[in-house]
Amino acid sequence: MNKFIKKINELSQDDEIYAVGGFSRDLFLKRKYSDVDLAVNKNALKYSKKIAVAFKSKLITLDVANETYRIILKDNVVANIDISLINGKTIREDLQNRDFTINAVAFDLKNFENFKKHIILPNKNTLKDLKSKTLNVVSTKSFKSDPLRMLRAFRFAAEFDFKFSKKTLQQIKQNAKLISAVAPERIKNEFFRVLAVKNAVVLIDEMDKCGLLAELFPEINKMKKSCKKYYYHEGGLFQHSFETMGSAENILNNLRKYFPSNFADIQKHFDDSCLFSENVTRVGLLKFTALFHDNAKPETASFENGKMRFFGHEERGAKKMKEIMSQLKCGKKDIEFAMFLVKHHMRPSTLTRNNIVTKKASLKFFRDVGENTPDLLIIATADWHSYKTLKVFSSKELKLQEKSVRNLLEYYYELKNAKPLPKIIDGNIIMKKLNLKPGPWIGELLKIAVEAHQECEVSTTAEALELVKAKLTHIKKKYRI
Repeated sequence: MNKFIKKINELSQDDEIYAVGGFSRDLFLKRKYSDVDLAVNKNALKYSKKIAVAFKSKLITLDVANETYRIILKDNVVANIDISLINGKTIREDLQNRDFTINAVAFDLKNFENFKKHIILPNKNTLKDLKSKTLNVVSTKSFKSDPLRMLRAFRFAAEFDFKFSKKTLQQIKQNAKLISAVAPERIKNEFFRVLAVKNAVVLIDEMDKCGLLAELFPEINKMKKSCKKYYYHEGGLFQHSFETMGSAENILNNLRKYFPSNFADIQKHFDDSCLFSENVTRVGLLKFTALFHDNAKPETASFENGKMRFFGHEERGAKKMKEIMSQLKCGKKDIEFAMFLVKHHMRPSTLTRNNIVTKKASLKFFRDVGENTPDLLIIATADWHSYKTLKVFSSKELKLQEKSVRNLLEYYYELKNAKPLPKIIDGNIIMKKLNLKPGPWIGELLKIAVEAHQECEVSTTAEALELVKAKLTHIKKKYRI
């Protein structure tokens, strides 16, 4: 790290450069850091370009108005260098304009090797708040000057285990409506970083109490205002949805307990987030989906035979999920994943209704759901668990449902990890032996044979052909061959 900083200092002979924000704070607290935050006294863009060229790295603009830039490094001791113009006439004035007292820390970069002797702490509460791990706003103007700071407060609490001061929570309540002015991409990045931690539900609950959650997602108010008599939970749809998210988080935090036989496989599945966009993990996205999985229930509610029904809420909910996430500027794969889970979240209940799931039904489920199988089964289980305290399901019923899901996942990974079955039949064999021309009927006949092979009903080419012949009359009639 010393060589890295030395190189920056050599490039900064004519400038005043200060280590600020999270970088100086984490150094002071002896925490790990992945980025370097710098403040320069003049022409931040020119300086950023010079550093980017020297490190042969990409430069992007984060904030034109406040002259804030990011240099994305490759194969270096840190991932990024964030550079901004000093906000004020001096670095002390800059620190007084920061968000929280814990971030009002700086030192001249030239003093990196013995920075503690040169630390700048203009706010008298900084040291106290750092030691007590308390989030205190620097001033009452903090959230007005940048409303995203309200959401960043929750992210700091999530990632660094900081607690909120009463003053900070009060300021969030007073300024919550200002969050609508923030760019959706910035909101998405902060919110999903909160969802990624193990105790996200506690923080989302606090976010809701502050009024910030409903300002971020207007759909929350609709869920709260939906007629409570339609739902089992005293708090109506929102309480059910929130408790589903909490149940999902509990399962994800205790995978070994719920799925002892396949814990390693399932953990690996949830650790892999390469398919999703920046800051969006599979875990965070599953929690987000759990919170909005029943979003279309209010508009699909109707009485049928003396009971409240929500016909079509899955399909309608998937479309609304797309709207919610598109407004948040989520990635295409993020949206497709969440829509899929919402659209099919009732399917595991239908599959396991009698607690007897045949191999044939399981195979069809796995083919249709594919790589999303663990996610869909967990969100369905979380949905059931949200009713635990209400005794909608007996403890025996819940245990049977859990057992069905556990058995399904065991079978899923048994197939996924097994060596491929030897190929006993293909489309060419079917066309040649049965004297058929190419067409969709060949694919359907092949599917019948392959499924039978997977279910151990046939094991040779001859047996597969006999099965296909038995189905031929029906297929010819269907396709008018």
